[in-house]
Parts: sequence; structure tokens; C-alpha cells
Amino acid sequence: MKAAIYLRISSDPKGEQLGVARQRKDCVQLCEAKGWEPVEFVDNDISASNGKHRPAYERMLADIRDGRIGAVVAWDLDRLHRRPIELEAFMELADTHKLALATISGDCDLSTAQGRLTARIKGDVARHEIEHKSDRQRAAAKQKAEAGKPAWRNAFGYLAGPNGPEPDPQTAPLVAQAYAAVLAGSSLRDIAQMFNDASTCGLRGKPWRQTTVSLFLRNPRNAALRAHNKQIVGPGTWKPLVNESTWRATQAVLDAPGRAPGRKSVRKHLLTGVLQCGKPDCSGYLAGQWATKKAGVYAIVYGCRQCRGVSIRAENIEPMLYQLVAGRLARPDAVDLLKAEIHDEAEAEAIRLELETLYGEVKKVGIERGQRLLTGEQAKIATDLIRDDIAKLERRQQDRERLRVFDGIPLGTPEAAAAIRELSPDRFRAVLDVLLEVAIAPVGKSNGPTFNPERVQVGWRT
Repeated sequence: MKAAIYLRISSDPKGEQLGVARQRKDCVQLCEAKGWEPVEFVDNDISASNGKHRPAYERMLADIRDGRIGAVVAWDLDRLHRRPIELEAFMELADTHKLALATISGDCDLSTAQGRLTARIKGDVARHEIEHKSDRQRAAAKQKAEAGKPAWRNAFGYLAGPNGPEPDPQTAPLVAQAYAAVLAGSSLRDIAQMFNDASTCGLRGKPWRQTTVSLFLRNPRNAALRAHNKQIVGPGTWKPLVNESTWRATQAVLDAPGRAPGRKSVRKHLLTGVLQCGKPDCSGYLAGQWATKKAGVYAIVYGCRQCRGVSIRAENIEPMLYQLVAGRLARPDAVDLLKAEIHDEAEAEAIRLELETLYGEVKKVGIERGQRLLTGEQAKIATDLIRDDIAKLERRQQDRERLRVFDGIPLGTPEAAAAIRELSPDRFRAVLDVLLEVAIAPVGKSNGPTFNPERVQVGWRT
């Protein structure tokens, strides 16, 4: 009679098959003692506890159904099954085909009530061992998280050091620059381009994309914050690439409507969504599109998609706005404006410290709820009140951080104009948003085809 020798090891990352070899030796000897002809089925490095597909096991079941296999030999029952549902299906198949089952620890006659009881007991014991192991692993993972120890070995921006992860001298400055760029108005596309231009791929060796940049910047690891089950549980034991306040301010920007990476958030033309429609009865914004000029020459035209009654050519409006912004930022008082508005370090530090206190209070409420000092309703009310205060402070912080759009621009100097020209479209839009509002009035009957600068209505923000 042909007997299936089923060999399985849950974990063998190096593929050495040493565990399988040990099982094979004993199972072959058992087949020889019974006079059975062995047919080998091997699932190496595959767990039986998670319900994943086991190719060799499925082939063995097919051979049993087809009558090619009359017996199954395994080192132990837990090599065959770790889930009671699979054991029940196997016992039904064995009963239908009068299948013999033998293990190194003894035969198990599945045709009898006693044999099935033995198999079920062993299956339940195996399942209990798995669940108990999972409980231990979860408890260990939680303890490790609360101690602030990292749950990762390699990460972009870090190198493995003798005492744990250390900032990588090459990529860590790029990470800090990326956070500053987001707060300064750069897009995720700009950050991906910056990383790729520096020839710094991610850990998988692939070029950066908007989605991977978004996931990376959202990771609390970069601020040395330890997360567990997607919740920040405290500070980590490694050095941060950016401080916590910068990281949290960046999250507020990334979570803002319209900032998620994807086709809908990509602006193909510089001033799309920036220019307001100047018709009195319209509240729309102008969007760019290609239009045909005379002699088949194409040009970008911004038009209102809501009323379809206002449009302006890019060649007329874009140079004007560059000139307006450059002129404003080259004025001597631009430096005073920057100092007065955003570089109040004392206030920024006060906001940061107050936020840290509130973050700590949220964590304290969670601990007290876990200790049953608070009911679920009490914990929710306390948490909601604290989070309202956090939201107000984060809005204040974000209002101040948004003025980082001027970082790197030599304010109050003639060189500001050249710096403005070097900004990415997203950075330039961010500067515009801070400085001014622009509405485009309709052409009017008397203007004719000639561009009238008076159609551009500029309102400077204070």
C-alpha cells in the first residue's frame, strides 16, 4: 500500500530543511516497519495555524480522493493540522476512504470513536499551544513598546549602531529637509523628486513615489515616537530625525483635505485653484487648460469652470504674479514681517510644551481606563475635551507653521526674485496663499483682445 509521508516545518527562512530531514528519517523507518511504500509530500516553511494554502497538503488530499494513497504517515498529528476545522474535514475524508493514519508516537484509528477523540484532543492541545504562544508574543510586544524599544531593524534615515539605530549622516538630513519642505508648502511629488534626485531609494531599492513618501512622513518613528497597534504609546529609545512638534505639524498638513496623494490632487497648471472668478454672482475658481491660438499655436488659458464667463491667458497672469510676489518679498519690511509673524520662538515653544502636556493627559486617561479607575463614558468625555484643546493648539501651530513657506527666500533683498523663480509650483502656490488673494474680472466690452492688467484684482493679506 502506498502511504503519504507528510513533512512540514512552520519556519525555515534559510531553506535548509533540517527539521524536514529529521522528520523524514523517522517516517521512512515507520513505513518500512509497516511494509508501506512511501510517497513524500513536503510543505517547508509553511505554518498550519493561519489557514494559508499548503500546496503539498492539498495534493496529498487529492491523491487520497483519487485512491492513489491508502495511508498517511506524519511525525505527529500537529504536523498535519493545527486547526480543528481542518482536522474534522480530514477525519471525514479518512472515514470515507478507509484511510490508515500512523505517527511516530503511535497509530490513530480514525474509524473508531476512541481514535477520533484522541485526534481531537491532540488538535485542541495544539490549538491551545498556538493561542497561548500568541498571547505571550502580544504581551511581549506590548511590553517592548511601553519600554520604547524599536520594533524595526532597518529604516530609511537610520543605520544600525552598536547601541541601536543611529541617524544616517547621508539620508537623515534629507528626511529633516522633507518635513521642512512640506511645512513650507511643497507637495509629496516635490519630496519624491528630491529623494530620487539625491539617488536615495527606499529600503526595497525602488524610486520614491507620492504614496510611499506619504506613508514614510506619517511614520511616528521619524520623531522617535513608539507606536503599538497604530497608537503612539510614548517616546522611543532612538534619536529622532525631526522633533515631535515638527512631526505633528506635518501630520496636520498631510491630513488636510486635498493633500492625499493621487491624481485628483495633482495640479497640472501653476495657478489652477488659485485665481478666483471676478464675476459678482460667481464664487468659482479658474482652472488651466490648453487652448489653440492663431496659426495652430497652443497656449494655457485659465477659465472659470463654474460660470464659464471668465478666462485669462497664462502668458499674461503668471509673469504678473511672479513680479508682484518678488517685489513684495524684496521690500525691506518683508524681513520685519517674517520676524513678527513666525519667528516668535517663545510662543512656538509654549505651544509645543502645552501640546506635549495634553498628549500626556490623553495617555493618562487611557491608563486610568485600563486600571478601571474610569468608566468607558468618563474616559471618552475626558478624551474628547482634551482633544478639543489639542485641535485648537494644533490649528494655532499650523497657522504659524504655514509661514515657513518663506524658508530659503532671502527676504528684503533683490535676490528674492531669483529665489521665487526657483520655487516648485506647489511652493509658489503656498507663497501666494500666504501673501495675497487674486480675482480675475471679466473682459468687458471695451477691452477688446488686448490684455488689460486692471482685470487682475489683487488683495494683499495682512
